[in-house]
Amino acid sequence: MASVWIYLITGLIVGLVIGASIGYYAAPKTTKTTTTQQLSVFTVGAAGTLKFAFGKLINLLSEYNAGLSVGTPMFKGSGEVAQNENTTKEFSIVASADTTTIPSVLFPNVANYEIAFGVTQMVIIVDLQTASGRQVYSLWKESQNMQPLSSQWNQTWKEIFSIIALNPSIVVGVSNPFTDPSGYQAQCVLKLAGLSFFNNASYLYDSVYNNPSKYQMRNTETDLLTLMATNNSIPFILSAYMSNALPQTESYQSEGYNITYITLPPLINLGNLSYVNYYHNVNVTWSELGQTKTFTCNPVVYTITIPKYAPNPQAAINFILLLYSPQGQQVLKNYGIQPIVPGVVYGNYSSVPSIIKPFVIPINQTNLMSIFP
Repeated sequence: MASVWIYLITGLIVGLVIGASIGYYAAPKTTKTTTTQQLSVFTVGAAGTLKFAFGKLINLLSEYNAGLSVGTPMFKGSGEVAQNENTTKEFSIVASADTTTIPSVLFPNVANYEIAFGVTQMVIIVDLQTASGRQVYSLWKESQNMQPLSSQWNQTWKEIFSIIALNPSIVVGVSNPFTDPSGYQAQCVLKLAGLSFFNNASYLYDSVYNNPSKYQMRNTETDLLTLMATNNSIPFILSAYMSNALPQTESYQSEGYNITYITLPPLINLGNLSYVNYYHNVNVTWSELGQTKTFTCNPVVYTITIPKYAPNPQAAINFILLLYSPQGQQVLKNYGIQPIVPGVVYGNYSSVPSIIKPFVIPINQTNLMSIFP
């Protein structure tokens, strides 16, 4: 894996040099567009957890492109966004919080490639107004001063997950695996925690998901935050990304809510590309309304594509160029997303606009094939 990162870092340097030569180093300049392109509405459809990072990037793009008509973005569950694009063809950009949604829903008719551009990590959002929330947060703070993988550290994490998952009186918040990738990714975390701390991948998972009174399910983690803030009925939200928890909890704290989040060890947080093989020790299967799906436990990788029917493909190109500019990369980092540079293209590499290619590489030039469909 080290060799991949050496290659990726080298690619970043080369990409920035190339970007500088074409005028995109400080901030990508837009290519002159036709009147039709200028008037075509540029609308983004993206995973709800990209709301803050992409909201910032959309504002920056508008500043750099006077006269650009920007439609109301759709920030919902990745599956819901992709299904909407299948029906309406309204988006110039579609972005997902996993590597499988765009290929499974949009390939080959609506899109034929996706670019992995960033990775975030699973966290647990905690309501400190509850006794169990305060107890878990206290244990988590203690764990931060322990040697990872030591017996004391393992025991502390065992206590944390015992409170969250094994206490039948504590209800947790989760999102729907069919509408939001963080739904099945929370299940992956429980299985990995069970494997890592209890030597039984199903132990924590079964305790939560085999008991309907143990969890409340919503379409997205944003819906769960509203539920937590409204009545303190869920001390913990398991379907949570750093990219959303960081800005959301800050916002709630500014309004007087005592809500925070705890980070998780790399071996269970789905946020470290070095642990791909370990994450693949488990998978999850979910059934709903007569439909059953099995999900691979991959890292939480964000992907992006320009659909074939994009109303404003030039603005979409400019958006991705902004994403790969130093300013865009810093926006991602500010919102808990570690950039993947160069971006990794899954699907038809030849369909990637030529001006974007200096910032990406095809999947066959990496060892990340196992995290794609």
